[in-house]
Amino acid sequence: MIARGDLLEQGDDVTLSGQGAAFVAGFGIDLVVLEKARAPVCRTCLDWSARRTHLAGGLGRAMLVQMEQLGWAKREKGSRVVRFSRLGAQAFDAEFAPAK
Repeated sequence: MIARGDLLEQGDDVTLSGQGAAFVAGFGIDLVVLEKARAPVCRTCLDWSARRTHLAGGLGRAMLVQMEQLGWAKREKGSRVVRFSRLGAQAFDAEFAPAK
């Protein structure tokens, strides 16, 4: 999403661009609800096992829920692991491909 310009990095902070807000809304996420919540809409979180950051905050959680509802991904019971189905991975790649 950073490569596409949907998320903007400013030091350790990450924010949703206007283009990103439109993309997220089109993906089925209600930003008004996220903005009213106590949790930040966007923040980064370092995944220690992969040694890279991922999108956290309300938006990260909402996107994961949406991907689960679409049947793209499923959480493993008793674990933090999220597994994508083959078709889910293909749909993810198509939806989130960097802009050309």
